[in-house]
Amino acid sequence: MTFLLLPFWGQCFLAVVGAIASYVIWAQTYWARRGVPHTRPVPVLGNLWDTIRGRRSAAEILGEMYRRFDKYPVVGTYNLMRPVLLLRDPALVKQVLITNFSSFPVNEVVYPAGKDELLSENPFAADATRWKDMRLKMAQSFSPARVKLGFEDVRSSARALAALIASESGNSSMEASLLARRYTAHTSTRALFGIESHSLEIGQAPGVFYEKGHEIWNGNFISYFRILAFFNCPDLLPLVGYKMVNSDTVGFFRKLVVDSVEFRQKEGITRDDLVQNSAMLILKDGKIDEAALDTVTGKALTTFSETFETSAMATASALLHLAISPQHQDRLREELRGAFPDGNVEHDKLMELRYLDQVLKEVLRILPPVEVIRRRCEKTTTLQPEEGDAVTVEAGTAVYVDIVALHHDPAYFSHPEEFWPDHFSDEECESRPKCVYLPFGDGPRQCVGIRYAMQLVKVAVATLVLHFRLTPGPEQVLPVQRDPASLVLGIKGGIWLRFEPLDSQA
Repeated sequence: MTFLLLPFWGQCFLAVVGAIASYVIWAQTYWARRGVPHTRPVPVLGNLWDTIRGRRSAAEILGEMYRRFDKYPVVGTYNLMRPVLLLRDPALVKQVLITNFSSFPVNEVVYPAGKDELLSENPFAADATRWKDMRLKMAQSFSPARVKLGFEDVRSSARALAALIASESGNSSMEASLLARRYTAHTSTRALFGIESHSLEIGQAPGVFYEKGHEIWNGNFISYFRILAFFNCPDLLPLVGYKMVNSDTVGFFRKLVVDSVEFRQKEGITRDDLVQNSAMLILKDGKIDEAALDTVTGKALTTFSETFETSAMATASALLHLAISPQHQDRLREELRGAFPDGNVEHDKLMELRYLDQVLKEVLRILPPVEVIRRRCEKTTTLQPEEGDAVTVEAGTAVYVDIVALHHDPAYFSHPEEFWPDHFSDEECESRPKCVYLPFGDGPRQCVGIRYAMQLVKVAVATLVLHFRLTPGPEQVLPVQRDPASLVLGIKGGIWLRFEPLDSQA
């Protein structure tokens, strides 16, 4: 009766509010209606809103659900009002990533072609059709033969990094993630464009390529918010926009590609790298094809930015864990000295070193580059857990895998909260089910640049451990904590280390 006494506009307002409230309730009872164990969402905001505010990471929130619902293979949750299925059972993870890949061929967010130079040409954000073409081309670029061909450039870069550290270390600590980014800026510039970046020159600033890498991952507030939305709340992207990289940075790489191609054409220089491949794509009858140039620029941005940040943080994180675990550092140095008594690392021997491999795998277990795998179901399918009833996943539903939670589950790792390289001994590896160790994902969408990334990290870590004793600096925050506001992998307070020069043959 009171409703009828309201003016017409008041009745309309209440009707609209009631309809919205009914829709929110209906949307956020999706899992309850299907009998799936689930969390209780905040109305409209869901369960993951803290990620967009930088208060907690998605892995932290999902990890709480993972542990709370430890008797169930799946947990239903909500990203805003969109239902998300969190997988706990490794058998289900394997089905989504590998055996039933055709039902989950794309990541949660598919970036529209042409919306942004960085992500439009990135297979991570491509639809199924574009992804196949991109992956094929990138797989050719990162083939074992091509990765090995670039070893000398990587080794010389690591030597330059060691020389830079030796010239500046003294008794003070140094920010290792900054050093590692200077190293990856240098190696990436040489590998992609065949030019010197000047990022590792003694007594000089990190250089323009370091600055451009930093700008990509640390842009203005709007770019930062868009990247946060991309990783955590993709429903917001149509509202906040898709552009991730500023025009100056795009223009820098665009001009770099053109100038490099034209210079090599003029001088008759050939080299098996991005510039050489670009020349065949962008030059048509001696003129620049603008559409092809856009594609090449996007690929250059994608490859440079990913190597710059993720490989740098993996390198710095490895150095940090070795610094705070001297017994593991000594054991690794003993292995390295046995293989390289003159302190000069060689490709084939380096790739065969068992304990080095275990150390780096353990670092990536504790601090994976990406915390959560986010897939989208493209056709309704049924998943069968190891135990219990089958779960039907409807087309359009997002499916998450919390990599950090799996990596820290005591059911799969004997010392989950410790730095314990023997997690990757033969005995422990054989005791674990598949798809519980996922630093690079798994299945057809596994990171295609694994070999190149691991070569960068192994060469840098081996070179520095051979030439320096690593200890944490007084500024280092311990225990090591991941920064929830970081876009990829960041450590609270940074990574501060002291480098004490050693005689590599002692």
